[in-house]
Amino acid sequence: MKDVENAKVTCLVDNNVDILLPNTGIASRPSIGQRWFELPLIAEHGFSVALELEINDGTEHTILFDSGLDPLAAAHNSDVLNLDLSLCEFAISSHGHIDHAGGLINIRNKMSREQSIPLLFHKDAFRKRIVKFHDGRIISLPEPNRSVLTKTGYSVVERESPSLWIGDTVLVTGEVPRTNEFEKGFPNHYSEVDGKMESDPLIKDDQAVILNIKEKGLVVITGCGHSGIINIINYAKELTGEDRIYTIIGGMHLSGGIFESIIPKTVDELEKMKPKFLIPCHCTGLKAMTEIAKSMPDAFIQNSVGTRYIL
Repeated sequence: MKDVENAKVTCLVDNNVDILLPNTGIASRPSIGQRWFELPLIAEHGFSVALELEINDGTEHTILFDSGLDPLAAAHNSDVLNLDLSLCEFAISSHGHIDHAGGLINIRNKMSREQSIPLLFHKDAFRKRIVKFHDGRIISLPEPNRSVLTKTGYSVVERESPSLWIGDTVLVTGEVPRTNEFEKGFPNHYSEVDGKMESDPLIKDDQAVILNIKEKGLVVITGCGHSGIINIINYAKELTGEDRIYTIIGGMHLSGGIFESIIPKTVDELEKMKPKFLIPCHCTGLKAMTEIAKSMPDAFIQNSVGTRYIL
């Protein structure tokens, strides 16, 4: 894997918008003036970021990681932010859940129509899923439609193992090994196999993006982190041979009663890894974010839709 000279990560979709947050050393909050109430940024239960990379040969590249839930939110927010996605050359899906793949069709219209855009999935992403709660609620998670995505202008690529892209500078983990004792997956999650819903706690299609910023260390970007954020980081270190963790950004799926018991262990392990910056998003949840902020105040950055991280 090759180093990246620098990277910019712009949050297009997350669960929160807070226009009062200050800029920090790496976080640039959007300056949208009067447009903030004429064309407000949209927050929702979803996640999407755009990555702008400068690699060692001096070239610049733009890629998309996830696309949020609502068909229009990511595309709308890119307009509000004046983010030009016409040069986007590659899209990655962290997994098949609709809150990460719902905006793929509309945001494709922001990209060049002159060429097909590779869209990377794990094969299990195309399963229909549901989540069953103990109080009787059921959430449906419809699968991405491969034929519609192809007609829209994507070239669907399936990979289960790690893969390198953009001049070997972008590492997509593929399936993440589950190696610790406490990150056991999502026990009330089910996937359709041969017409029947079967228990699927591991969600094997969950994958992350890894960058290695020159002289700084690894940037780990997750969608939901169903594999377990500690499993993901350890796998990133194993794949790259790099121990320095520069920035972690994305969902860590520690929200809800099922996952509250592993928050202390997760935060303890994160502290040992000593990330320079830690930006929990989406499904990390308020309780976990609060513990992270208390335990690692110098590393913690509160995310908001529209924030650009200059890494």
